[in-house]
Amino acid sequence: MIKQIWCVATVLAVVSTSVLANSQTRLGCDGDATRDGQVNADDILSAIATWGTTGGFDIDGDGITGVPELLLILEEWQRPCHPFHDNMTVVFDYAAGVAVITGTGLADHPMGPFDGSTGCFNPNTPSNQNDTWRIPIEPQVGNQSELVYMDTMGKVGVMLNGVAFYNPFDAGGIDAPSTICFDDYNGHPSPDGRYHYHQSPPWGYGDGDGHSEIIAYAIDGYPVYGPWESEGLYAKDASGDLALDACNGHETVERGYHYHAISFDLDAQGFPWVQGCWHGNPDISNVEAGGGGGGGGGPCDEGCGAFNIPPPVCQCVQQNPDYAYCCQDWDAACQAYAESFCGLP
Repeated sequence: MIKQIWCVATVLAVVSTSVLANSQTRLGCDGDATRDGQVNADDILSAIATWGTTGGFDIDGDGITGVPELLLILEEWQRPCHPFHDNMTVVFDYAAGVAVITGTGLADHPMGPFDGSTGCFNPNTPSNQNDTWRIPIEPQVGNQSELVYMDTMGKVGVMLNGVAFYNPFDAGGIDAPSTICFDDYNGHPSPDGRYHYHQSPPWGYGDGDGHSEIIAYAIDGYPVYGPWESEGLYAKDASGDLALDACNGHETVERGYHYHAISFDLDAQGFPWVQGCWHGNPDISNVEAGGGGGGGGGPCDEGCGAFNIPPPVCQCVQQNPDYAYCCQDWDAACQAYAESFCGLP
């Protein structure tokens, strides 16, 4: 009896280690024998139906459904197989190796206002995007696509509430978080109506008493965590083996490889805010050709520079149709608007 208990405990320990290694992204459950996105009685029945046979549910690589598979199901019993919010639909296509995630692209929190009443004017209006995302369940290291992260305009990842996040740059190649206005949730709409973030939203900050939780997934499949590495320490300030790499991520035993997002609100030196490059291979089906920036206007003409006004400020002013002329003919009204809404000192 003692020997049997020891054997079971040993198997459970091995399976637990496997679970930790294979489920670090929290996309999918290894014990989901029926591949329906849940671990429940159906998986027990499926394991029993193929018990001792080959070609069925196999997790330890011996080709047979047996004790390790049953223990794995029990280990993950009713564990959430993804962290997305209730406004999202998640279906696992294990044959294709992706989680298919659908939603409107609209936030489950208030958006805006963008009419200038709170200091942020944007002529665009958030609208339903009818999104379908394909996020790799088991990310593969190395970018095999031709996508360059910093050159990819538009959506490059999805937050847990279905809102897209973009790279750091807005229209005209400016660092959006440090220059463009956002609503209270660090989001704004692009000309096509897509509400999006360029940085961590406040709901992703956490309370700073430990490592942040997952707040998003990049389209290469790797998870994005909030700003904290440990109590009181931003991940961007970590050193040694925990220092963030050029992609704004790092690898740990507990969580595998992951990115960290921060916001301008928390630390003005947080560039690139979410990612700096692709650690994995992005699923290019998520990328929209010509995806827009968030400001609603392109680079200003040389007329703005004649008045020594920074181009990002001019682009901010240009977003308001009533002040579009300012890029060519800067006057006192342009100056006043820029000081009120665009951060011009």
